[in-house]
Amino acid sequence: MGYLICERCDGYYQLEEGENPDDFDRCRCGGYLNYVEDIEDKTFIDKFNFRRLAGILIGAIIMLSSYYIFSADPYSPNFVLYNNTIAFLIWVAGGLIGALLAGGNIRSGISNGFYAALISGLVVILYFYYFITNYFTNPVMADNIAFFAALCVVYLLIPAVFSMVGGFVGMFSRKMILKFSMI
Repeated sequence: MGYLICERCDGYYQLEEGENPDDFDRCRCGGYLNYVEDIEDKTFIDKFNFRRLAGILIGAIIMLSSYYIFSADPYSPNFVLYNNTIAFLIWVAGGLIGALLAGGNIRSGISNGFYAALISGLVVILYFYYFITNYFTNPVMADNIAFFAALCVVYLLIPAVFSMVGGFVGMFSRKMILKFSMI
């Protein structure tokens, strides 16, 4: 028996009795299939998806550009969240481009968008609010935790929703293009 593993989406199929690996050309996503005797036969380098990591990091960099163009400071008149719809589009583009570069299925595209938003949001929180302005100076730990929770909503949750939508749109359109190109 054995397994066929897709290079593109990392999906796998366990061969059944009498099936030959040469009987299968490609995965449903269009990726090439590799035969292994056991799923555990893959090395760490094979299991670690550098393409996905690169897609997530590039998506995070695109999302960070919105904070570079506009301000992360809530006291600034150029604050990114409340007065700029361009930032929303940049967050969607970050999720979309990150998901397209990373590949995979629709669910992984959505999660790639989420991870890109998570990375970019944590960078903004740590860099701007901790290192630059040091807003976490309140001696009461509960106040610092509440402030961090509010920052997570503003810089993680809201951008993550837009980025996940971008990841969904990117992978759904990719799936439709592949589906119609195989006809």
